[in-house]
This record gives sequence, C-alpha cells and structure tokens, in this order.
Amino acid sequence: MGKTNKFHIKKYDEDKSKITIEEERKYRNPFILFLIDNGKLIFTISLLLTVTVLIIAVTLIFSNIKDSSIVYYESNGVVVTFDGDDNSIINGTPITSEYANKVFDSNLVDNNYFKGVVIKIGEKNIKNGIIMFYSDKTIIIKYNDGTYKRIFPINGNYRINENNEINANTIYKDLTCVNKRNDKLGIDIIYLSDGSVIIDKDNVNFFVRNSDITSNDISFFTNLSGVSVPIKNDNNKIYYSNGTIKEKDYILVNNIKYLKIDEKKVHNNIKVIYYDNGYAEVIYNNTSIIVEKSEHINYDDNVFEIIDSNNSNNIINIKDIMDIKGIRLENKNTSKANYMIVLEETNDYKKHNITRRLSTEYINYNVYVNGNIVKDKVLNNKLDNTSGITNKNNNYLIYEGEIEKLSELSIKIGMWISYENITNEYMNSAFIGTMKVYIESK
Repeated sequence: MGKTNKFHIKKYDEDKSKITIEEERKYRNPFILFLIDNGKLIFTISLLLTVTVLIIAVTLIFSNIKDSSIVYYESNGVVVTFDGDDNSIINGTPITSEYANKVFDSNLVDNNYFKGVVIKIGEKNIKNGIIMFYSDKTIIIKYNDGTYKRIFPINGNYRINENNEINANTIYKDLTCVNKRNDKLGIDIIYLSDGSVIIDKDNVNFFVRNSDITSNDISFFTNLSGVSVPIKNDNNKIYYSNGTIKEKDYILVNNIKYLKIDEKKVHNNIKVIYYDNGYAEVIYNNTSIIVEKSEHINYDDNVFEIIDSNNSNNIINIKDIMDIKGIRLENKNTSKANYMIVLEETNDYKKHNITRRLSTEYINYNVYVNGNIVKDKVLNNKLDNTSGITNKNNNYLIYEGEIEKLSELSIKIGMWISYENITNEYMNSAFIGTMKVYIESK
C-alpha cells in the first residue's frame, strides 16, 4: 500500500506507559496484496512453466518432423503427393533385372497374391475371349490370340465392371503363356509369363499364384499346400492326382482310412470337408480338389484361398535393394495437363558423407502408371537447358505423360543398381537426388 503521512494510535498500554502508532495506508484489493506478497514465487513458477511448455513444444515439433513422411505440393492446379520421402539414395546391393521385377511387382500388390491357390468360380464369354473369375477376386482374361491379362483385386473386389471394362487405378499384367500337358494324368498346365500357373482338368480349374508345383507321370500336386485334382472316377471311388482315394464319407491315404470330422459351407456354394489326418476336400459345382494341409484354407465372407499365411519365406524385403517412390497426381483442372517426373541430383555429396558418386549407367528403374508398367529403364536421359528446368543441377527424366481433366494417377517408381552391369570399382558408391514432378497446364 502507498504511504499517506497520516498516523493513528494502534495500541495503548497504560501499565507500561507505551503507545504504538501506525501510519495509515491506501486501500488495496486482497488479490493485489497476494500478488505483491508472493511476487517472486509466482514469477518463478511462471518461468518454470513457460520453459516446460517450450521444451514440450520443441520436442513435438522435431518428433513430427522425424515421423512425417508425406511430401505434398500443388503445381498449376495439379496436386502432387508422395507417399514417403521424395529424397532418393541409391546405394543398395546390386540385383538382377529378374529379381528387381519380382521385388517391384510384389510392392504393387499384397505379396500373398504371388503364392497360394484359388479356384475358378465363374466365367464369362466376351467377343475376343473368356473372362475367368477366381475365388480371391482375381480376374484372368484368356484372349483368342493366346495371350492373357491378369487383373489384381483391390480391397477384396473384382476390378472389372458390367461392360467388361477395367476399373481405373487397377493393377494388371499383360501376359503370354506356354501350354504343357501331363498326358498320363490328363491335366493341362498353362504357365503364364509372370510365373503363375493355371491348372485345368475336366471341370476343375484352379489358379496357382506361383509355379511351385510337382507334375510327373504318376502324380500332380502343388508343393506349398498339397493341392491335387481328381483324375479318375471308378466304382464309386474318386482317385486324386496325389494318390488319395475318396470313398463314401472317408478317404484313403497310403491305404489308411481317415474319417470326416467337420464340414463348412463357404460363400459362392463352396464347401469344405475336413478329415482326421489334416486333409480337406474343397467341393464346388460337383467337382472337388484335395488339400493336404487343411490349415492353409482361408476364407471370409468375400474371399477363398489356399495359402500358408504364416509362411514368410517368400516375403521380399526391399530394404537395401530398391528405392521405391509412390506418387499420386490429382488434376483439379477442367483441362488436361502434361507432367514430367525428374530426378534432380544433389550438388553436394560431401554433405551426405559420400566419397564416390555412382554412375547413372548402372542405375535401372521400373515405372508403374495406373496399371501400365515400363520396365528395365536406365537412368541416362539427362535433360538439357531446353527442358525448362532452371536449376543448375543434373536432372534426369524418369517419366513423362498426360493426366486427364478432373482425374487422378497412381504412380510407383522402383530404382536399383544393376548387377549385370556394375563393376567392382563402384563398390561403396552412391547416387543421391530428389524426385520432383513438373506440371504444364494445357
């Protein structure tokens, strides 16, 4: 309180002849008095709280910077989104083109689509071929000229409409084939160029998503799950291509009788009968197949497949062998636009602790654009000053194309070091750059 220079008697002690006086002070609000009396304490607490909040905020900012892996920008009305970092460091283990294509393909779709068995549950005749529908929602089109198209499912759905048109953003492969026949067992085996196989025997047709099969004069079966087909029906006994015999409600394996223990009904009128030796019979449209490893039978309300979902032997780890970038373009304009994907090389390798630059002649790449794949390209298309790019770094053209008005494009790029071409002198070398997308509106 402020001073007034006015005094009054506060206490009078008559016995001791003692008088206590007190100067009058101006009135202060109790809250103000509290602040004055505890000012130092309040300041200290506020300072500590401010420092704590600042530390937490800075920590969150750096944490988000570290965890964020989405690169997003807009150019001329086209939104460009990377599903990860746009920086490319190519310094992994050299691999062959064959293996690189397998790695790249497995990254486009679920790796499970490259192993296991699914059964055909329908077909449709078209003008230039036959559309075959399989139980994992895969579609295979067999054309009259002997070629095939494999259409991968997305989210457990067929990717073709009622007009037999392939839906947008669908992943598919145009394939050739080699036809072989097991004459002893009467089984047609169609080897497709992506490593998958179609098995056809009388009314039985199933698709092996890889070529892991055994076929000889006395037996036929898939190696992963032991899937076999019926080859003879004699005296009410069904003989299968792996040697199993079915009679009444039991099966014979090596002349040992095994009984039925359970039966399940699945979608699309698929029925599964389980036996007490671990075998199962899959029945569809009055035909059946035998599965030696019944635990590999997987299904839900939409998909049926025979696959060892716990087997990770075929899962490909792309770390250290391939640099993969996913890019999505969204054209918000009412007119088409041209786009150009460029890899801009860094001009400071020392910043990245790289002492030797990897020559681009040893870098190969694949590009996937909305179902179409360009393979085994070499990073050697260096752009000159007429390209319209103004930076002074080395710029290499990856891909260029056109995006329709009000539409989207899904793009994936996989880059690797060529095992076939690289020499020992480039051990411990690397190429570093930034992937960029340039848009030109029409």
